[in-house]
Amino acid sequence: MAHRRRPPNRRCLVSEPLVIVGNGMAAARLVDELAKTALGRYAVAVIGDEPRLAYNRVLLSSVLAGETGSHEIELRPADWWRHRGVTVRYGYRVTEIDTGRRELKIDGEESVEYSKLVLATGSTPLRLNLPGADLAGVHTFRDSRDVDLLLTLAAARKRVVVVGGGLLGLEAAYGLAKAGAPVTLLHLMDRLMERQLDLPAADLLKTLVERKGIRILLNASTARIHGDNHVEAVELADGSRIEADAVIFAAGIKPNVALAKDAGIAVNRGIVVNDVMQTASPDIYAIGECAEHRGTCYGLVEPAYEQARVLARHLAGRPAAYQGSIVSTNLKVSGVSVFSAGDFMGGDGSESLVLTDRRRGTYKKLVIADGRLTGAVLIGDTVDALWYLELIRNREKVAAIRTDMMFGRALAHPSRAA
Repeated sequence: MAHRRRPPNRRCLVSEPLVIVGNGMAAARLVDELAKTALGRYAVAVIGDEPRLAYNRVLLSSVLAGETGSHEIELRPADWWRHRGVTVRYGYRVTEIDTGRRELKIDGEESVEYSKLVLATGSTPLRLNLPGADLAGVHTFRDSRDVDLLLTLAAARKRVVVVGGGLLGLEAAYGLAKAGAPVTLLHLMDRLMERQLDLPAADLLKTLVERKGIRILLNASTARIHGDNHVEAVELADGSRIEADAVIFAAGIKPNVALAKDAGIAVNRGIVVNDVMQTASPDIYAIGECAEHRGTCYGLVEPAYEQARVLARHLAGRPAAYQGSIVSTNLKVSGVSVFSAGDFMGGDGSESLVLTDRRRGTYKKLVIADGRLTGAVLIGDTVDALWYLELIRNREKVAAIRTDMMFGRALAHPSRAA
């Protein structure tokens, strides 16, 4: 690590030491935004415990499935960081924040001083507290190190049970199945991705995923994991038993708040921040999955990017305020294109436009309230996803295009579709 720096003399043109803890997607976006708005104002150092440069976590399942190389998901090459004057230390773990001395303690290294500190520590996967959860063969799916381990399982054709039918679980199941492992996915709820999909959309997704050779059991409560020293089977609450060589927990995430909590920084579920992503401790900020804004922790990439943009403007001395995010999902889930945004379930006073073609594997639902598009769900055909998201965010009146909007932007706005 670099030698300890003296606190900056603000009367001189000296770059302030700004340290970002965490080397993930939120940290990379913050550096990018700072380079645009405050280049030269800060001497930026990024410290993270993952043993590689920041990468696109969303594409981990593609690496697991053999569709993308591990090196291809790297967000920026080493030169990009260097050309922006950023010091990157990956594979280093910050063990303590001394807010009084404005100093970070690094495991096995010298301390590092900061003038401004940004916590982008992300989250960790939940490990269910079940009998047998500590057996060899029980794993999680969250980072690139997990991918390497799961690839070994798939290459040996091990029977795998994935616990969790949200985005992470589906991605793990798809990657493992495509890599050659027999996979059973267990989900506690009555439908897959219940936070992003309504029942018809989730039912179609289930059908499409099962066509890829993945066995899916819904309303499945995992009771225990059997085995002497290693996983042998999974038992459900109804007494049924599934033979298995490995179990993957993908049943949710929890924000990494221990570092902040130990330093006396206010924490609820996440690290509490205000509208400029500032914590209760002076000159300490938090963004991404570890941050809690107005009572909400976002476990998605886009809110982290929006938070990074606001924080960069604030650190550059420009007016900025984060008002929260309209949550949206727009990606391939187990090889199936999926999009959802806004209030896709609808409520009193809303109406839903629905178009279903199970044979083609497509489903569209648009929710309209007060003359505006307020939510949408798309399965299979997501070509117009960003247009629908734009309508939701801008709260545009849709009366003029209501008849045609289900069929996409090209028909609803022919003049703008070019």
